[in-house]
Amino acid sequence: PNLIGRYALSLMVTDDEQRTSCAPATYMIDVVTDADIRVELLWRTPGDNDEMDTGMVANFSAGSDLDLHFKRGLGPAWFDPLYDAFWENPFPSWASAADHDNPQLLRDDTDGGGPENLNLNSPEDGVTYAVGVHYWDDWGYGSAFAPVRVHIDGELRWSREVELAKGDLWEACTIVWPD
Repeated sequence: PNLIGRYALSLMVTDDEQRTSCAPATYMIDVVTDADIRVELLWRTPGDNDEMDTGMVANFSAGSDLDLHFKRGLGPAWFDPLYDAFWENPFPSWASAADHDNPQLLRDDTDGGGPENLNLNSPEDGVTYAVGVHYWDDWGYGSAFAPVRVHIDGELRWSREVELAKGDLWEACTIVWPD
């Protein structure tokens, strides 16, 4: 699974005469993270009748495209080629020789629903990090509802959802480390 949470996997066996087993077998899985900071972006686009389909052809996508952004500091602009981690810069090198605060955009979804995930291990003390969401293209599906979740040391510490239209850039939150 691409999102932190508890998942139930169930299996029910049916034979060729459509007889089912006595009871489904269920196994619970807890998905956790060891990242100091974990950011997750999901979205739903009411104008997209099948948010599970995938693919892209010339000038059309199977779903809307929102992008997670994570920047180091409040001074650099969004889309900064050094200090903003996003689809075009998924693994920026922020760390000095003594530090290890390089973020990793682990998943970029281009055709609807997400998730997009970013991890940062060993954030630098005294640094402010900013989380943003950019609605890259709606491909004609209209507005989207984008929840963002921020986990600190494996615990959900902040969550919010907003409605976005194509081209919007939502400056979702800031994280002052270690506060």
